[in-house]
Amino acid sequence: GWPWFAGGPDNRFITQYIVTGFGRLKKLGVQDPTGRVGDMISKALYYLDERMQEDYHQLKKFKVDLSKKQIGATQIQYLFARSYFPEKELDRRYTEAYTYYSGQAKTYWNTESMMMRAMIALIFQRSNEVNTAQLIVRSLGENAIRHEELGMYWKQNNSYFWYDAPIETQALMIEAFHEISSDKKAVEDMQVWLLKNKQTNDWKTTKATADACYALLMQGITWL
Repeated sequence: GWPWFAGGPDNRFITQYIVTGFGRLKKLGVQDPTGRVGDMISKALYYLDERMQEDYHQLKKFKVDLSKKQIGATQIQYLFARSYFPEKELDRRYTEAYTYYSGQAKTYWNTESMMMRAMIALIFQRSNEVNTAQLIVRSLGENAIRHEELGMYWKQNNSYFWYDAPIETQALMIEAFHEISSDKKAVEDMQVWLLKNKQTNDWKTTKATADACYALLMQGITWL
């Protein structure tokens, strides 16, 4: 696992975020001629599979009701990060835990934040459960706000939690609509909102800026 800062303890969130970043570079066609990145990703995925397994064992150890909602943002972020690397096969010993959390995401997606819903839609699109992915995207589309000048966006919760961050949420919506529905008009309208936000406010953090740049690089007009 990667730490937040050099020399610090390994951190699950930042490791999942970095793995996601490598996945996005792969999506954009960035090459890894040395092979070192692939090795790092393999080690990171092993670390993350282990953490996910520990979550599942804790549920069983304390005999919680597994039929109720037991998934949170951490597990969804894990499934999302892993979805970029289908070629990195999951070891059989992790299959039960992985299947459980995938089932949880499928059952409880509509109780999650908008960012988490977009992540879940992409998870199922990449695991060939296209009907579930399209159902979620249709639902997201129905809740969108469309404005002639501001483009297409969503009403956001005002919270300090990372999974409610507005710029990162918009970037994930763009990724979901681009990959699942291939709705170029919706994607370009969402990209307009990103640029309008940059003009009137700012993108707040390096993390938000990186996500926004990825969303602008994905398709359509050369926004940059």
